[in-house]
Amino acid sequence: MSAPADLQPALRQRAADIVGQLSGPEREALLIKCWMSHDARWFMAVAGEHGIQAAGRLNQVAAHETGKAEARRIVRALQLPPVTAVDDYLLVQEILISLLGPELLDYGVTKVGDDALRIHVHRCFAADNAQRAGIADQYECGIFARSTGWLDALDLTYELTPPLGKCPKAQGQECVYTLSLSQEAQSPSGSGSGS
Repeated sequence: MSAPADLQPALRQRAADIVGQLSGPEREALLIKCWMSHDARWFMAVAGEHGIQAAGRLNQVAAHETGKAEARRIVRALQLPPVTAVDDYLLVQEILISLLGPELLDYGVTKVGDDALRIHVHRCFAADNAQRAGIADQYECGIFARSTGWLDALDLTYELTPPLGKCPKAQGQECVYTLSLSQEAQSPSGSGSGS
């Protein structure tokens, strides 16, 4: 009696043919939605098991560390030059957002000096989801925690005002943050130095 035939190679090819029917943007949008579904369910599972405060704290830690990893990976893959000024950072931020989910938020950004910028979030998926989940009054911002990970990965010294805390958007307030970069020399290590 011969060994049963391995079905996996033919299944892999059939699956690739079916997935290949999606355009690049359709595939990206689907992957982002799947990731965001995981993110929301992870948060609510932690909140259910350990409380909303623990979920918020752990979400900020995870978002920050994810931001560091993804920024390093994307900067390397795109061979982006070191960030040495606000304009450089603004471009890298937009590249990251463009890859990771441009439909997840609407925001405006203005320079408020040679070394500072102001971000005004008009719509944010995390704030929307916190409101839908009924946790808006307790939800702490994970979005800017992720961007501080980007800043640390880019080895930038910065100050974020106001400091991270409860999500203003989820609480019906304006979400406006000012990011000031230090003029200290940048090192290529990516070790991070946010304040």
